[in-house]
Amino acid sequence: MDGAEPDEDPGREQARRELLIDVNDGLIAAAGMVEGVARAGAPTGVVLLSAIAAAAVGAAIVGGMRFAESAGERDARDAIIEAERRRIANDPAAELDELTAIYAAKGLDPQTARRVAEELSARDALAAQLDAEYRLDALSTTSPARAALRACGAFVAGAMLPLLVGTVARPAVRVSVTAAVVLLALVASAMLAARSGRVSPVRAVLRTVGVGALAMLITIGLGGLLDLGSAEVEL
Repeated sequence: MDGAEPDEDPGREQARRELLIDVNDGLIAAAGMVEGVARAGAPTGVVLLSAIAAAAVGAAIVGGMRFAESAGERDARDAIIEAERRRIANDPAAELDELTAIYAAKGLDPQTARRVAEELSARDALAAQLDAEYRLDALSTTSPARAALRACGAFVAGAMLPLLVGTVARPAVRVSVTAAVVLLALVASAMLAARSGRVSPVRAVLRTVGVGALAMLITIGLGGLLDLGSAEVEL
């Protein structure tokens, strides 16, 4: 149909959403640090160093979590593939019957379901079983290290904006300018995520901006309880 967007790979959409989440985490974490330390009256050098530390620690945490998550998913996937491979080797007839039943349950008549199962199994029995039972691709792999590096890069990319704004803004308006810029960035990120996930942009923006604003308000409030006006950076 004219004007309809072509279907996109769900895995690619999911990866894009995860990257945007990591970017948002970097935005909020660095903004919170900049605003909290700036609200406490810290000089520019302390604000900059604090934001860099928040970005480094946050990137390490996000990358480590993504590595562990991806490695766990890969191990579970490999276990499923190996178990299915053994079942096909031990009793191919039973697996063919199972595949037939799956397609029959989807609405095909028994004869058509059997023919589809036989044709797919003749081409690649393992791939046919994995796709029908688990929606898995035997050739699709995700490197945990690559997933971790992407998460780290996305987090740092998000953290760079409040870091730069908080560094160049005048001390008198540092908190308000950083908050405004970050909130605008969160709006843009939420709209991109909504478009990728085909969900309501309004809901996505309200949720993302609401969480970010709350986090920044908390750090600004806590910063107001401190006095870092005499703090210095020693190199």
